Amino acid sequence: MLVGFWYAQPLVVTAARDAFLTKRVGDILLLMGVVALATMSGSLDFPDLYRWAETATLTPTSATLLGLALIAGPIGKCAQFPLHLWLDEAMEGPNPASILRNSVVVACGAYVLIKLRPILALSPVVLTTLVVIGTMTAIGASMVAIAQIDIKRALSHSTSAYLGLVFIAVGKQWPTFALLLLFTHAIAKALLFMSIGSVIHTTNNQDLTEFGGLWSRMPATTTAFVVGSDWTGGATAAGGLLGTATRGR
Repeated sequence: MLVGFWYAQPLVVTAARDAFLTKRVGDILLLMGVVALATMSGSLDFPDLYRWAETATLTPTSATLLGLALIAGPIGKCAQFPLHLWLDEAMEGPNPASILRNSVVVACGAYVLIKLRPILALSPVVLTTLVVIGTMTAIGASMVAIAQIDIKRALSHSTSAYLGLVFIAVGKQWPTFALLLLFTHAIAKALLFMSIGSVIHTTNNQDLTEFGGLWSRMPATTTAFVVGSDWTGGATAAGGLLGTATRGR
């Protein structure tokens, strides 16, 4: 409903439908994994699941299938390859909806992924899959973002790329790094999208090729955008150092 707010426009209706259906693919697989996990462990409380994971004796095939089903939901919610195109199309909605989606909604999937880390660690194949998917999305989405001329779509692809780092961190068993990335992403992305909302409202335009000289005309908005960008870059660098130190220990 948020994506399809302007329902009179055919492109908006198509975007809302595609966003809904794409995420449902991941949700169905996640539901299958949750049902299987509840059957195997006898509980859905995280403390009980963690205790079960310490003594679980699953076959490699069962552990892999269970892990792949559980990560399917976060893949769809976090717009990771191959369920990544919905976030780009979702930018057809109003900017306030884009703020919620890029700073809050996608973070829910990443948080579930972090909470499920002990269960996912039962299968090395699943951990490797997380690293591969996160790497492909981080690199691919960054390249697509650079080629975009729509300012909202460019930032939406940067969201996919940033959350790809969270997938890599979980796959590498760096939960503290993943949580730090997730926390800073919500604040930084909300600030960035609120800033471009101000730009779009003032200029009535979303085409990056037609922007220029906004610093002198919109100093407060530009400052907010720079702070959001620096927050993101600083958190990534700090998290990288933290992950390296954890790996060293």
